[in-house]
Amino acid sequence: MYAKHSRLTKWKRGQLVTEWVHATPARVTARKLHLHRNTVNLWYGRIRKRIPLLPPPLPFSGEVEADETYLGEKRPGVAGRGTADLVPVFGILHRETRQVYATVVSGTSAEFLLLIICRCVVEDTTIYSDGFGAYRHLDLLGYRHIVVPHAYTYSRGNGVHSNGIESFWAYLQHLLRARRGLPRDRYEEHIQEAVFRFNNRDPKVLRRNIRRILHSIA
Repeated sequence: MYAKHSRLTKWKRGQLVTEWVHATPARVTARKLHLHRNTVNLWYGRIRKRIPLLPPPLPFSGEVEADETYLGEKRPGVAGRGTADLVPVFGILHRETRQVYATVVSGTSAEFLLLIICRCVVEDTTIYSDGFGAYRHLDLLGYRHIVVPHAYTYSRGNGVHSNGIESFWAYLQHLLRARRGLPRDRYEEHIQEAVFRFNNRDPKVLRRNIRRILHSIA
């Protein structure tokens, strides 16, 4: 049990969980609880590293939204809209449950994205995406593919939109904004944290699941 290996009082352990649930930055939590920032980072890191070990969500069915995005910042002085310096991320949102799956990908071509879709989405599911070429052959794979025009920022009453996955991207960007300077190899664990938070939006549920994660650490 994690409590047996900690010098922190039970109250401070509980407060650490509470601050994590509210996404309080480590430096702020350290100041509030009169702890060294390294101690807070240690506990935050313990939570973050356990999240990817949790069972993945069941394959999605019904209606989903799929999209790709890029995270990070370009090197100073690099002009244009190239993505060479950025981290490619792919996401799928299940409309009925509002659950999301997201991960860093090696690239955004069909070679990478269709493998994830086939693993995470059952056949006959309706997939809403933009007109990106990687999604071109979804119909041939047994899915009902509906292309969302870029002008359809909001639903026009026919369900043809990608508002759900866009809301997750906005949530992810907000969470990462305070964590600038992340090394490229650290993005995946922070994305999985965002997915976990988004899929457990009720603070009581999130807190309960975090306590289970910490109690599972030997």
